[in-house]
Amino acid sequence: MADALRRLTAALCVGLAVLFGIEAVLAVVETEPMVVAARSIRRGDIILAADVQLADMPVSAAGPSWTGNIEDVVGKVAQIDIEAADPISTHMARDAPVAPTGTTVIEVRLASSVDDVLAGDQVRLVSAVGCEGADCTLAENATVMNVGKPDAIGALGGNDRLVSFAMPPEAAAKVMELQQAGAIMAVVR
Repeated sequence: MADALRRLTAALCVGLAVLFGIEAVLAVVETEPMVVAARSIRRGDIILAADVQLADMPVSAAGPSWTGNIEDVVGKVAQIDIEAADPISTHMARDAPVAPTGTTVIEVRLASSVDDVLAGDQVRLVSAVGCEGADCTLAENATVMNVGKPDAIGALGGNDRLVSFAMPPEAAAKVMELQQAGAIMAVVR
């Protein structure tokens, strides 16, 4: 009887060891779908459905900010450069801006660098000419709607990159008036 009990206990231990071993292997090999970049996405680009795809990734690699739903990132603005096949977390993209009620959207050619400006940023637009002191602030809280691509080369050899801003109509009128007179700069907050 003791011999049979020993064999039963040994069989149970072997069975549990196999079960736990399989569970450990499955935990490493088990996958779930995650959103990855189908092609390189540049910082500031709006993420399109063609830019992303689902790929099976190990569960052990998934963190709480990784998403398995393409709709969580499509239509949002990339906050960093994302390379092809990189998983996309919810921190890598934010909502694309919508012009607030009561504002108008105009394009402005900036004298300052546009490399650090992303769609959705709030900036202060200031003029370098035609004003003094506090009057130099043309728009206190202009929302960046879109940053133009660096396609065109200006007459002086620089990139002519237009930036679309949403701002109150009064501020837009001041910007359009002083843009003809001289340089306008965006002060990032």
